Amino acid sequence: MDKWNSRLALYLIFPLLGLGCAQVGSPGGGETDEAPPLVVNADPVFGQTEFSGSTLRLTFDEFVKLKDARRQVLVSPPLSEPPRLLVKGRSVIVDLGEDLMPDRTYVVQFGEAVLDLRESNVAAGLTHVFATGSALDSGRVEGRVLDAWTGLPLSGSRVLLFADSLPNGATDLTMPDSLRPLPDYVGLVLDSGEFEIGFLPEGKFFVLALDDENGNYRADPGEALAWLESPIASLGRDTAASTPKLRMDASPKEAITYVSGSRVDSSGFWRAKIEGLKDWMAGPDGPFESELGLQLLGPDSSAVLHLEGDSVWSELPAFDEEQVSGIWQIVHPAGMDSLVFREVESPTSPALVESVRGKLDAAKGLSLRVAPPADLLDTALCSGEWVFEGDTGRVERAQFFIEGSRLRVAPLRVGARYQLELEPGALVRRGVGNRDTLRLAFSAMGENATGSILLTLDSSVMDMEGVMHVLTDAAGQPLYSQPLDRDGRFSDLPAGNYGLMRIYDVDGNGRWSGANPIERQHPERAEVVATDVVVRAGWEVELTSGLLPRP
Repeated sequence: MDKWNSRLALYLIFPLLGLGCAQVGSPGGGETDEAPPLVVNADPVFGQTEFSGSTLRLTFDEFVKLKDARRQVLVSPPLSEPPRLLVKGRSVIVDLGEDLMPDRTYVVQFGEAVLDLRESNVAAGLTHVFATGSALDSGRVEGRVLDAWTGLPLSGSRVLLFADSLPNGATDLTMPDSLRPLPDYVGLVLDSGEFEIGFLPEGKFFVLALDDENGNYRADPGEALAWLESPIASLGRDTAASTPKLRMDASPKEAITYVSGSRVDSSGFWRAKIEGLKDWMAGPDGPFESELGLQLLGPDSSAVLHLEGDSVWSELPAFDEEQVSGIWQIVHPAGMDSLVFREVESPTSPALVESVRGKLDAAKGLSLRVAPPADLLDTALCSGEWVFEGDTGRVERAQFFIEGSRLRVAPLRVGARYQLELEPGALVRRGVGNRDTLRLAFSAMGENATGSILLTLDSSVMDMEGVMHVLTDAAGQPLYSQPLDRDGRFSDLPAGNYGLMRIYDVDGNGRWSGANPIERQHPERAEVVATDVVVRAGWEVELTSGLLPRP
């Protein structure tokens, strides 16, 4: 499961409680080569009581194989160690490996682990039940597990039930496994997002849903989870109960960042990379750049730190290449590193560290970052021409200029194609110019080259306190940098596919906040409002109260 690599949220719904569970086997039908393997013999038999053994053997009507058995096969109540599974021809042997608890109903769930040998047809939902006591328990809990951001099912996740209370260790990811108890019962989430845990004793259970990647029945950093604050009861066949819709989420990522490739030249221009920064900032609940806490600290004062992607640079004031190493320090999300300047480079020549991205807004012109920043632009070494509908013209030298750390060329002619050239020595810093010829090619767009999205939702929705409407890209990632204006419009959008999310921003930080399970904080409510909204250049898409886009 991709966590936006990372980290997913869970959203837990319990619509029905009842009684019973499916018998051993899988639904048949269809052509012979499409039929799943069927159980023809079981030892112990389904529903056997007073069982005292430690091995389960299921024999099928054809040769079978196992896939992802460690994750798919669950025993409830869970064992202290995962069961060992072996395939012998048409049989699957489950070695439970330990003495079972007395007077318990055991459910072995195979998920989608058993397949026929030739066609890989899955015996989906295969379940086997037996009891070590004199009777089978008959309670059942059903529900659904969904991703809290996208609302999509999270198949393959596990649902853990705790009797009487939800232990602190169930959501405290800092505790070692030895101090965190195993659940009392477990179940699997199917492709539909539904789960069913049957053959439960009467009682109340606290629920935790978990993307248990390492199979230890415990929540670990980076694994998606959801939990229920109040218990639910296992009820009888003729009794149904609905429970409230609960929103839950995964633990926040730990910042694992470090500085690499640190270099400095004799003029005091320093640059480096902060590894791991992109991963930590990824996802709908990743921190904004303003929240990173990046600082560059010198012996007497701090320096201005510039961040572009995961690259950082600065000009160190009063830099002395003979200074004792380690007196400069950089603060990043995971801590503080000393900058040891064992080698000082010769003055670095300016270079363009950004590329032209397709078409440019003619009104804004060209803007590319130069590193190290140039303190002089020799326009005599700058040239260019444009082509528009068969006409050709030259770019005036006055259109080239330096603005801060950026090379600017403006204004541009709408619709024209540009070819620019900066000869060696055009960009100069401390007497050192660029060594290579820099060539740029791009087109200039006009005001009709972008589109927009207008929301005409009910005012009661638009004016709700704390409610945000956030644009997403085609992959569903939020575009917080494209805010909704006061007129209910997302403007200056490049052509493409977009989506829309509604976020109930309880903490007021301007984005969706996921849960912090250690502090028992649930995620903010998020709803998918619209998907596949196609924006075309020069057009405005209107989203009506029915949330159907129309041109």
